[in-house]
Amino acid sequence: MHYIQRKILNKLLYAESLPYSAMRPSDVESNHYAYHLDQLIKAGIVLKKDSGYALGAVGLQLIDRLSQDTMTDRLQPHIVTAIDITNDHGETLLFKRNFQPYIHRLGFPLGKLHYEESLLQAATRELKEKTGLQHISLTQRGLLYVEAIQDGTTISKIVCHVFQGHVEASAKVMPENAMRGECLWMDHTVLSASDVMPGFFAIKKLLDNSDKLFIDEVQEQLND
Repeated sequence: MHYIQRKILNKLLYAESLPYSAMRPSDVESNHYAYHLDQLIKAGIVLKKDSGYALGAVGLQLIDRLSQDTMTDRLQPHIVTAIDITNDHGETLLFKRNFQPYIHRLGFPLGKLHYEESLLQAATRELKEKTGLQHISLTQRGLLYVEAIQDGTTISKIVCHVFQGHVEASAKVMPENAMRGECLWMDHTVLSASDVMPGFFAIKKLLDNSDKLFIDEVQEQLND
């Protein structure tokens, strides 16, 4: 987004609507201002109303994720659903990633929440995409905020909405996109921290130690 458009949006950040002249930044020439305001209107970000100019639905959605100081997109944590599926053999259904970050690490079937989804819809979709399993009864168990750090740099911050389900036997599993990874049944207790995704063991511990809805936060240091 052009810096003049960010300046215009900064004016509308603090008003329900403004007249044309009030939105013009003091250090911007009138023809440049008119051009960039027109671009915002064409994009549906700003609407022209009888009372002046206001943010449209697209503009409200956009401004909600912008930094109020710089009017630029903020780096924000990912929101994911993570699904713990176990069977009668004591095995956990794991997904081995073929992509970065955390390539070749094992973890729960998980993925980002889509904007139009509920949490349960997201968990159901991710389970199907990562494992092929459908019609599994899922229960929301809790929430874990995971920060993963390597060499002093935060690699990721993830808000995990944790769901749990159970199947009787080692059901046949296969991801919809084999390029992204593979899934397998395993005894997770034989794994080490370097084998698994950040937060995996923390989630398992929370699931084992409480039958109530949990909320927790962990910070994990990754090995090179």
